[in-house]
Amino acid sequence: MIKVGCAGYPVGRDRYWRTLSFVETDTGKGLPKLETLAAWRADIPAGGAAALQALRSITHGPQDSGFPASGRKLSKSRQLQCGGFRESLEVHEAWMATKAAAEALGAEIVVFETPASFQPGPDRLRDLYRFFKGAARGKLKFVWHPRGADWHTLGDKVCAELGLIRAFDPLRQPPPRGGGFRYLRPVLPRMGGLSVANLSTIAAAVDGKPAFVALSHRDSFRDAQRLQEAL
Repeated sequence: MIKVGCAGYPVGRDRYWRTLSFVETDTGKGLPKLETLAAWRADIPAGGAAALQALRSITHGPQDSGFPASGRKLSKSRQLQCGGFRESLEVHEAWMATKAAAEALGAEIVVFETPASFQPGPDRLRDLYRFFKGAARGKLKFVWHPRGADWHTLGDKVCAELGLIRAFDPLRQPPPRGGGFRYLRPVLPRMGGLSVANLSTIAAAVDGKPAFVALSHRDSFRDAQRLQEAL
C-alpha cells in the first residue's frame, strides 16, 4: 500500500482526488475551522487518506521559523511556553485543538515536525517522552519529523519506545529502522520538479513497504502523479 500526495491542495479538491490518494494538510501554522475540515473530509473518496500537520505551537517556539500565527497572538510570556513538547497550558491547548481537527478531518495520521533548534538533550527527551506517553491518540498514528540532523540514530530508538514513525527526506537521509510504515517528505535540492534520479531514489526508499509520500514543492501535483505512476 503506497499512497502519494501533496502537502496542502495545490489544485481544486475535485481534481486532486480524481488522481491522488493521499493529502497532508498544510495546517502546522494554523488550523481551519472544524466545519472546513469536515467539508474536506466529505471530499475524500473511498480508499483516500489524510494526514494532519500538528499545530506548531506544540513543537516550535517564538524564535523558530514556522511559529504559527495563532502563537503570535499570545503574550510574550505565553509564547515562551510554546514549543519543545513542554509541559505547559499553551502546548496542551495546541494539542487539544490539533486532535479535534484530526477527528473532524477523519485523519489517519498526525505529523509533528520539530525545528532544527530541537536537539537531543535530557530536558528535550524528558518533555518528548512525557508528551507522547500522555497524548491520547486513539486510532491515530503519530509521525515525527525531526529537522535537526542529530536525531537520525537516536530518533529510531525514541520512535520504537514511543510508538512513533520517523518521517524522513529520502533525497538526503536513509530510511528509519522499524515502524509499521514509511513516511516520506522529500525536499527538492533544486527548482524544476523531481528528476528521474529523484524518482528512482524515492522508489528505492519505499522499498515495496507500506508508505505515504507527501510532496510540498511548487510542482507537487504534477510530480505526485509522476511518482504515483513510477511506484
